[in-house]
Amino acid sequence: MSKDLKRLFKEQFVGMFDMNGNPIHESDSVKFYYKGSYVVCKVIYVSEWAMFCLQWPDGYKNKFPMNPEKYQVVQAGQ
Repeated sequence: MSKDLKRLFKEQFVGMFDMNGNPIHESDSVKFYYKGSYVVCKVIYVSEWAMFCLQWPDGYKNKFPMNPEKYQVVQAGQ
């Protein structure tokens, strides 16, 4: 299966755009300013919550709504 076809079915567009107007997809890494420094988190889908959310570097899954106008996509999903 081609990489583009895999992205079509696995790394869905989350319906939001980052601060630069780039679309945010599942498994993208996003950077934002948090409590005095920049943090990079991964966008994931959590089926038990039926929502896209951020997974922090320590594995914590943030159940709060995403705030995309503060995010910058730094790495597209792999």
